[in-house]
Amino acid sequence: MVDTSAIVAIAVAVTGCRDRLMTRARGTDRQSVASHPAMHWIRIGALLLALGLAACAPTTTNPAPADTAPPGEADVGDTRYSCGDPPGFLPSILDEPATAEREAHPSAAALRAAIAEVGLDIDMLPETGYWLVHRDDRVAEYLARDPRGAESDFVFTTFENRGGGWQHSGWGGCRPEIVIEGLSLATWVLDPDAPLPDAAATTLTTLVTERTCTSGQPMGARLQPPSITYGQDSVLVVFAALPLEGDAFNCPSNPSTRVIVQLREPLGERRLLDAAFFPPAEPVAPAF
Repeated sequence: MVDTSAIVAIAVAVTGCRDRLMTRARGTDRQSVASHPAMHWIRIGALLLALGLAACAPTTTNPAPADTAPPGEADVGDTRYSCGDPPGFLPSILDEPATAEREAHPSAAALRAAIAEVGLDIDMLPETGYWLVHRDDRVAEYLARDPRGAESDFVFTTFENRGGGWQHSGWGGCRPEIVIEGLSLATWVLDPDAPLPDAAATTLTTLVTERTCTSGQPMGARLQPPSITYGQDSVLVVFAALPLEGDAFNCPSNPSTRVIVQLREPLGERRLLDAAFFPPAEPVAPAF
């Protein structure tokens, strides 16, 4: 079910080029529509894929004010999450019965055989409770609650169709991440040096950190405006950045970018949640 509320995208105004860059942003706003219990948390607008940003340079720049900057273009769609590669899955699938292991399909028969295997690592697979999150002619992917751990943890297992037979190709623990093709995922925390937002707050001061390995390079002008969903009980925020060119990067701690997020309405008594992962959670510092 597609959210029909208007999407407004207003550019980030970049005001500096230090290791901790201060920006002021209004995000892509959407009104939450809770057609399923899981979707109550997760109806998020597609992130902006194109937006003109003032380039960082050692000299002073004069970016256009945020309220007059030209909007970017965004596509409206249901947000997907994944334990690996796209296309991922819609959170609403978790409202359906978790009985995919009972199917008559050959990939389900391969799943039952994998569950019955004996081994230290594969013992993480529960005996029941699977959702089929993706299947095509080549690959089938299943998801289940992790019987060992926290509420937010899942296990996934994949099967490949090789020569007409479905073979077990991988499994592991999973914290599903939002699917944002062409962008680099970032997580955020409230700036501990700024006042905590109260019920009347219409701005949030956040520290945004890119999760992808960047050899410690700051996001700078690559950082995109946040995607924001307003629900009855929560306000969900997602950040992403344009990826760096190349692929040879190491993984020291990435620097944070200080961003002041403008809300279109007072926060009220709602919880602020980072929707980069499923289920959305209280924003915590990223681990590398």
